[in-house]
Amino acid sequence: MAYTTTISQLELKRQADLAYLGKSYKVFLVGASGALTAESLAADWLALELSGNGYAAITGTVGAGQYRAAEQRYEMPAIVATFQAAGGTLAYTTVCLHFTGEPYLHSITVESPAISLTAGQAKNYSFTLAQDD
Repeated sequence: MAYTTTISQLELKRQADLAYLGKSYKVFLVGASGALTAESLAADWLALELSGNGYAAITGTVGAGQYRAAEQRYEMPAIVATFQAAGGTLAYTTVCLHFTGEPYLHSITVESPAISLTAGQAKNYSFTLAQDD
């Protein structure tokens, strides 16, 4: 006997809103993470955040999303972070996404080899927050 379970679009919206809607975030860069992993505490990652040479973390608040039928999931607006070097080089290995007040990071993106942006160069990152069944 076969059966199919379908989770409603409104339930996916409810879950995504609980997880992300209205939450403040910070996307930041880390030069060398040492022994840190995605499971390490956010405070340990934040202690290694880059500084200088035009570096600025990207901050914002997650807005309302929408159901995307093609992907069969509910997506919040993408978090887009652009980092640009000014007055010197930005060298980093890890891009971190942290939601304010959480003891851990949402995610890390590890670059290999390390990224080295010279003055005037920029690099974009996009994070998708989604809930699907």
